Amino acid sequence: MPVYEKNGLIYCVYYDNGRRVWEPYGRGPQARAAAETRDLEIKLKKRRGQWHEGSSAITYLELLNLYISARQTTLSSHTWDGILRATSTYAAKILYPVPINRITMDHWLQIQAGMIAKRLKNRTINTYFKYISHPLTWAVNEAGLLERHPWSRRKALKEEKFDIRLFSIHDFLKIMWCSGPHLAWAMEIAYYTGARPGPKELFSLTWDRLDPDRSAILLDSAKTSNGTSRPTRWQYIPPNFMRRLLRYKKATLRDYPDCRHVCHYEGQPIKSLKTAWRNAKRRAHISAPIRLYDIRHYHITYALAGGADIRDLAERVGHTTPKMIVNVYSHLAKDVLKNRAHTLPDLAQNPLAKGPTVEKIVDENKKAVSKDGLSC
Repeated sequence: MPVYEKNGLIYCVYYDNGRRVWEPYGRGPQARAAAETRDLEIKLKKRRGQWHEGSSAITYLELLNLYISARQTTLSSHTWDGILRATSTYAAKILYPVPINRITMDHWLQIQAGMIAKRLKNRTINTYFKYISHPLTWAVNEAGLLERHPWSRRKALKEEKFDIRLFSIHDFLKIMWCSGPHLAWAMEIAYYTGARPGPKELFSLTWDRLDPDRSAILLDSAKTSNGTSRPTRWQYIPPNFMRRLLRYKKATLRDYPDCRHVCHYEGQPIKSLKTAWRNAKRRAHISAPIRLYDIRHYHITYALAGGADIRDLAERVGHTTPKMIVNVYSHLAKDVLKNRAHTLPDLAQNPLAKGPTVEKIVDENKKAVSKDGLSC
């Protein structure tokens, strides 16, 4: 039962039920010391006759800690947040104390029942299943702590199609007019940037992210789930709004010299706008289920309807792939365009428009035809 190092990871290796087990302990001198301590503990128990086959499995919580130690440099912060949120919120009481070789499908069904009771959507439950399963998958495929995944036969719940209902610009302006200055300003920035309204994008935007020469804003990307995703992205805005941003910056720094954030409440960073949004909707007498996040949907849909390139649009609004744009927003953009006239050159802006009008040309043709004795 020696201590081995494999790919930089320290393992304590022993036999359990005739199967060779590789129990990982992380990297570095402390991990090696812990693995050696575990090795001595197993040897001592066997010598005293206290070692029972099948009793050596670590708990899910211990596995989770090992997984974090092993993968801390390879997974994105978004994935880590998801794993920790899903396990601590929904799996802790049910799964943490259970030895991993005793985890069954019933454990997952209990976790899933708790999620359903909290009214989580099927799409979210499927995502959380992947997060909670990550350590178990690693235990099977890499660490050699399990022979098979206990939830391998689980079938994904049928996911609902995205049901996005676009608000009218009339309702948007009514809410804005009934909002406090900090909410109205955040709404305006979300409208022109398509930023996700939360602490990772809209609320984290600072004045040093403005590039007036390019009329652009550098936004953080809340979702970076694949290797090609970037942690930041540039969004280009109308020059008129950039000038408005610069005026607002000047006024803000005059009143609050230490304020770095573009969205703020009396100089302090905004953490949430849920209460302000709910109150503004109530004052505007709007009962429709309009969310602050729907401003982002509006931005993407109308940008697509306006002819934006799908791949470029996906990059600007922080989607990891263009797939979301194609699957979710394409039909909304088509609905927007159905009741619009096709885009044609504006005759009023054409230099020839200063010449005779169509009606005048028709009248002159009628007179010419009548002179020749022909009926019109």
